Amino acid sequence: MPKTSNPQFHFTETAPTPLLKDFETFTRYLEQNAFALGKATDYIPYKPLAALNAAMTNPNTEGTSHTPQHFYPQLHLFYYLTLAGMLFRKAYRKNQIYLEATERLAAYRALSAAEKYFFLLETLWVDCPWKELANRPHAWILISEVDRLVDALCNCKPGAPLFAKDNQALFQRIHIFLPGTIIQSFSFFGWYEVEMDEALYQQMGSKKFFPVARITPSALGVTLAQILVRQRPLLEWNIPHLRSEGMLPAMKKSKAKASPDFAGLFRHLCAKGELRAALPREVPKTAKGNFVFKVSVAPKVWRTIALSSKHTLDDLHDAIQDAFEFDADHLYAFYMDNCWCSEERFESPHSDGPPADEVQIGELGLTVNQSFLYHFDFGDDWRFGVQLLEIKTDAPLLKKPKILEEYGEAPEQYPEAEW
Repeated sequence: MPKTSNPQFHFTETAPTPLLKDFETFTRYLEQNAFALGKATDYIPYKPLAALNAAMTNPNTEGTSHTPQHFYPQLHLFYYLTLAGMLFRKAYRKNQIYLEATERLAAYRALSAAEKYFFLLETLWVDCPWKELANRPHAWILISEVDRLVDALCNCKPGAPLFAKDNQALFQRIHIFLPGTIIQSFSFFGWYEVEMDEALYQQMGSKKFFPVARITPSALGVTLAQILVRQRPLLEWNIPHLRSEGMLPAMKKSKAKASPDFAGLFRHLCAKGELRAALPREVPKTAKGNFVFKVSVAPKVWRTIALSSKHTLDDLHDAIQDAFEFDADHLYAFYMDNCWCSEERFESPHSDGPPADEVQIGELGLTVNQSFLYHFDFGDDWRFGVQLLEIKTDAPLLKKPKILEEYGEAPEQYPEAEW
């Protein structure tokens, strides 16, 4: 890996990339326009997407009135940066989900341009769920290939293009494993310019395929890649990936993995005083009280269950089993973002993922009306919707989970087969 001479970079809202200007446009729009997210994906709906795309410095010219979010790579990236950076949270109102600004957004806006840039870079590198960002099922392979791409940048000369025809092995892996949303994410951060192979794109006839003709690295991209490869390899530092691999047992503990001074790795690249402050890494606050959940297995079949903030998700699992008179003899998982098979999950003790008996309900940062998914018996595929109805803080903590209300007849766990 060639050594750099530690060049200095000056960051503004528009240089060396319009990333900060466009991200500010994105967050301002979210603040000023209330809209419900899509019910199936929790993504931004068509009309706001079209308006946001038109406001970007370099809008996606292929967007239509019915183009979904993941086909707007820049907006898709910004969506995950706002949530992973905790600048916005999902708010639950009348069975709909909205994006709501947090107090961290004002703190972010008070940063210098360089501080904003490296906050967003840290969010992408450490906090973003790459599997969801890429809309791909296998996070380990995806992140391995991102590491491989960044490693390749380390050995590049700034301004010297990497042509697909001359680097067939590398570009073949890029085309197979890295979708356009990932390839373009680094270009939005100013790491390189990427040129699509238009002929091959038309030949494939799919927006999901992003054939690259060449990548031209910038001095910024080469320099940052060299630092990150040495000191923050993605496979070892991305929190959602580590959590999905069972290497971080609980949500509150996982935040301690990241260095408190990520930006400090790059301070020598900026003029004195440009990169001083940083947003502190947020740890979900512990709530105390009794949590009341509505657990539904069908629209007219549900149970209301109360547990204390000190009970674990494993206790909630047992309570659901008791409430529906099931036998707790199979594996299970809780998907906290309400998305089946997502990285934001807790699993049965002794499974591969983060164990549900090591996280208390009060540690999850749940808000009233928030919903998540309980998946039981992966063979018979029982799925229960769980919604937090209220948090009672004016009564003693429950020592045992309590079933408060029952509605509808519980289904048979093992219905007799029809021959």
